[in-house]
Amino acid sequence: MIDAAFRCPVCASGDCTLHLTLTDRMFVTTDAVFPLVRCSGCGLLRLHPQPDAATLDVAYGRGYTPHERSGLSGRAKSWLERRSVRKLQRYLAAPRAVLDVGCATGDLLLAIRDTGNPNVTGVETGHDAAEVARARGLDVRIGDLQDAAFADAAFDTVILSHTIEHVPDPAATLAEVARVLRPGGALILWLPNVESIEARLLRSCWIGYDAPRHLTTFGVSTLRNALARAGLTVADVRHEAVGLEWAWALRLFARDRLPAAEPLLRRLHPLLIIAATPLAAVGALVGRSGRVRVIAVKAEG
Repeated sequence: MIDAAFRCPVCASGDCTLHLTLTDRMFVTTDAVFPLVRCSGCGLLRLHPQPDAATLDVAYGRGYTPHERSGLSGRAKSWLERRSVRKLQRYLAAPRAVLDVGCATGDLLLAIRDTGNPNVTGVETGHDAAEVARARGLDVRIGDLQDAAFADAAFDTVILSHTIEHVPDPAATLAEVARVLRPGGALILWLPNVESIEARLLRSCWIGYDAPRHLTTFGVSTLRNALARAGLTVADVRHEAVGLEWAWALRLFARDRLPAAEPLLRRLHPLLIIAATPLAAVGALVGRSGRVRVIAVKAEG
């Protein structure tokens, strides 16, 4: 269908078709319905119309899980981030200047700093999360990447860890990343992959959609296209085997069909993730996992 109000942020097409109708399944902050449309020009998935500011303020309210650091889930998240830092030392070790966009409470920046690289900076739109990061001794700017107004070629590495799906204009964000990266610098992204087995089978129970917080949903192919338009070239794609999506899908199914079981499943959530990891590993083996890590580079000179 052609919608005069729709404009793809990547290819500027005004033509889209309905892909799914979503609700806030994970945190139930609203009973509103959010149409997810597919751009007919490049295939990008996007909430249309976009949620208003009031809806998003509530959706990111206190208790938003990615900003929590306590409990077993918080410790597991910290362990995974430190493991990632060890594996990515080529891009994160001193003297490289590293920027984490959407750094939340700064766990990843702390992990990088603890390896001996003090040249770390963060950007975070959530005021409370940013203040927690600052209290931990980190240089974190409050606002979006454009608000920070960094100098050209200020960083050797930029990180977007489950951030690109949240920004209202991903093309503008990637263009700004390219501007602040030095020639030869690297962008590291983690994000949900709509071209995954999980997305195909779990449909509206796939947390990669996470309306209304996820404004745009990428597959590897649409992300590659968006990066190329920003002047960045994909150097590596890693499909990760994490059972998180299957664990959440079981909980969401229980909410609908067996509500009395959901509190127990919530307490068992970390164990469910571990138990579901073999399922996620199947997707990773065939290059169709629900979570991917992508490394893109800016050309030299």
